[in-house]
Amino acid sequence: MAYRYYVADASINGFTSASAGWVNDFQANLNYMFDNASDLQTIQEETSFSSGSYADVVVRINRGINSYTGEKLGDDFKLIIFKELDHSIDLGRFYYFDSNYWLTYNTETIRNLASSCIVRRCNNVLRWMDSDGSILQTPCVIDYAYKNPRDQVIKASGLTTPGGYIRIYTQQNSDTNKIKENQRFLFGYPDNWVCLKVYGGGLHNFDNLETLDNSTQKLLTLEVAVSYINEDTDDVSLGIADRYTFTTSSSSVNNIVVTPNSGSILEGDSQLFDVRYYSGSVVVSGSFVFSINDDNVPTGNYSFATIDENTFSVENTTRYLDYPLAVLCSGSSGSRIFNIDLRGDW
Repeated sequence: MAYRYYVADASINGFTSASAGWVNDFQANLNYMFDNASDLQTIQEETSFSSGSYADVVVRINRGINSYTGEKLGDDFKLIIFKELDHSIDLGRFYYFDSNYWLTYNTETIRNLASSCIVRRCNNVLRWMDSDGSILQTPCVIDYAYKNPRDQVIKASGLTTPGGYIRIYTQQNSDTNKIKENQRFLFGYPDNWVCLKVYGGGLHNFDNLETLDNSTQKLLTLEVAVSYINEDTDDVSLGIADRYTFTTSSSSVNNIVVTPNSGSILEGDSQLFDVRYYSGSVVVSGSFVFSINDDNVPTGNYSFATIDENTFSVENTTRYLDYPLAVLCSGSSGSRIFNIDLRGDW
């Protein structure tokens, strides 16, 4: 009889289940104890996944791995603990603290009471040029060591090619979704770049967090192999591979030719540049829109003008040796970035 009265009282007074009671008690205890810790920090959190905007959040930060083995650096892996049990956590979300971006590397949110995640320090940046000529970049994690590093000699030619592969992690978003197999990236610094190319089959963009929803993949993994620098097509000043390789949407066009192709103007001189589509050695009709592609060169050092749909002019008013002037030649059948050096008297 007492049990029946208990049930009636529960329905009248809104009594919660035992499970909900434990959750509420856990949150109350966490609210009381959370701030009483030496590892409390204010860091920057991406406000929502792939938003690119950040806001302050108060968290506790602990060691993310057992670093005593020396296999991985303890400073590169951290456990972030949040105060609210329902705090939003996404695999692949970025954080910023201690002068570094951090990538959410591991989560345990399904049927788990506490709200926490493992983040890994981003130790480099992926940089590339989009098909419309825009330069894109995103923080990334490059693993510590190459697998199977070697030199491989091609017997038929006697040439030696580098070998070795490594893994890269980054956030999968609308920009990185455009990365393709065999795409190349530069890492390091000017005069000593390292080129890495995505393997065929090295693009891992299909690890869904919800089985039937292909949009739930949040962490992009790239298997990349050692490759060569190509100074004809790579921007070795800014570290952007294939920046000077144009993209085309026309099967009849296989080249964009800029004349003259020397790409340098002495101080005080001006130069007209003619831009044409080619199919083999034959000129193909087509127009271009010309613009300066970046702001690395101060506007006071040059004068730029579009003459017509195939011609532009540049005057070198004052030499500038730090960066070339990058002109984007954009057309309906393809685009190309053409670099012009603003030289001194010789």
